[in-house]
Amino acid sequence: MTTIKRVLFVLLTLFLLFAGNIPVRARALSSNDRIRIQCTREKMRILADIFEPKKPLAEKEYQLPAECSGGKARTLKAPGWMEEELDRLEKNKVLYVKDEGTYSEADLWRQAFANLYMYLDQVDKSLDPNQPIVLSQLSREFMRLRLRLTLSIDRLNKEFVRGKELVVMKDSLGGRARNMLSTMELINSEIFSTIESFSSPISQRENKYRQAATAVVILSNHLFREFFMKEPIPVYPPDPKIYVTTRADRAFSLFLLLLGSALAGFAVYLLLDNKRESILKVFADYKEKSSVWAEDFNRQFVTIDVKYIVLGTIAVFALAGLAFGLMVGGFGGVFLFLLILFLGAVISVRMPMAVLDSLKKSRGKKVNAQLMDALILLSNSLRSGMDIVQGFEMVSRDLRPPIADEFGLVVKNYQLGTPFEKALDGMTDRVESRMLSYIIKAIIIQRQVGGNLTVIFSRLVENIREESKLEEKLQAMTAQQKIQSIVVSIMPFVMMIVMFIFNPSQMISFYTSPVGIFVFVFCVIWIGIGMKVLQKMGEVRV
Repeated sequence: MTTIKRVLFVLLTLFLLFAGNIPVRARALSSNDRIRIQCTREKMRILADIFEPKKPLAEKEYQLPAECSGGKARTLKAPGWMEEELDRLEKNKVLYVKDEGTYSEADLWRQAFANLYMYLDQVDKSLDPNQPIVLSQLSREFMRLRLRLTLSIDRLNKEFVRGKELVVMKDSLGGRARNMLSTMELINSEIFSTIESFSSPISQRENKYRQAATAVVILSNHLFREFFMKEPIPVYPPDPKIYVTTRADRAFSLFLLLLGSALAGFAVYLLLDNKRESILKVFADYKEKSSVWAEDFNRQFVTIDVKYIVLGTIAVFALAGLAFGLMVGGFGGVFLFLLILFLGAVISVRMPMAVLDSLKKSRGKKVNAQLMDALILLSNSLRSGMDIVQGFEMVSRDLRPPIADEFGLVVKNYQLGTPFEKALDGMTDRVESRMLSYIIKAIIIQRQVGGNLTVIFSRLVENIREESKLEEKLQAMTAQQKIQSIVVSIMPFVMMIVMFIFNPSQMISFYTSPVGIFVFVFCVIWIGIGMKVLQKMGEVRV
């Protein structure tokens, strides 16, 4: 029984493999599809003939066979509005081609319909079983017709100035031209799909060819109906008078805006009033922090009032919010102004600490750059018989700030009665430098347990030299990441400026809209995140 199951399994597997390799033939175009193609071709011939100016409009009467009009023959006449329109189209000379002459607008429309007629005629011939089909020749013919149709559509879409008059051909045919040109562009893309079907696998070629040809037929019939529609979609703008507002309307709009702003402000006041105790506590804590920050700024030899940093940050955000609010306008502008102002208030609370950290890092780097000279000077003073305090005095006299200020402050504190070790600890708190903290620890330990400071300083000088070499090497190795972060931050704004130069009106209208402002802020946030990530990737601590 097991052998029989194995044989059945093998047979089933072979059957599935064989069935999976059998190409699935798509349904080809049928005789009914060919009749639809011939009917559509006749309709395109009628449209091309209607745009013939030499034939009077009264004689332009056409017969649609029964199979093309729902089982009953139908007589078509050129629409009455076409009489004056055709005369205007023929007189409107819009194009001059060397060795061909001048083309009128009517000639361009007639060429477009003639190209569609010839395309449908080629499709019909390709379905004739009595005629051989050469794919390369048929593809070349379709490509030629598509290029000619594209050229006709591009010419009809152009706008130009004749004298002081703006000629817009898309507004012709009593307002029908815009819809018809849009349909022609869709037909043009489907003709390209017909050409692409020839390069498809054999199993899919007929199906893709049928789909593209059927789409062209459907769209061409839609184009025919758009031409004969009685009431076209209006293309001219409405009367500007309907947009005129009176002084009373503007006053009422201003009143609603002020009322909405007042209500929003009252709601904010109620919210803050409910949190009065918490807010007062926060203000008290922040005032205490401000005094601490002011003392920290003094330790960095910077005299600045913290409230100027806070108020300055709020003022910058308030000006930015006011500018964006005026761009947006209305209640949305007021809401955007309040939102940016709130964001500025949140950032301003953290701004003093950020400025203080930046000052500490900057001052620490400057001290590190002078630290080797200070150690050499201290080592030489100790060798000459001076003590460590006198060495600090020499550094404060002979070197430049900021290290001269720091060493001089240690000496002054010592002279005023502060223990030397405690004065050194104060310098550690003021200066953010790892090597300086090592030096201070070495001095404190030597004063407590003894030791040779000259040897220690010599070793520290060697360590600083090696570390500076290593840092320079790391800076060279991480330069690419730094440049990448700069490019990531600058290139979007450069591209935005370039787009402003080429299309200022559209860019201004977009970036002054709520969506544009949201996109701009969103992009700025993510650009900042990208810069921070790239910066962290290239950051190596020694």
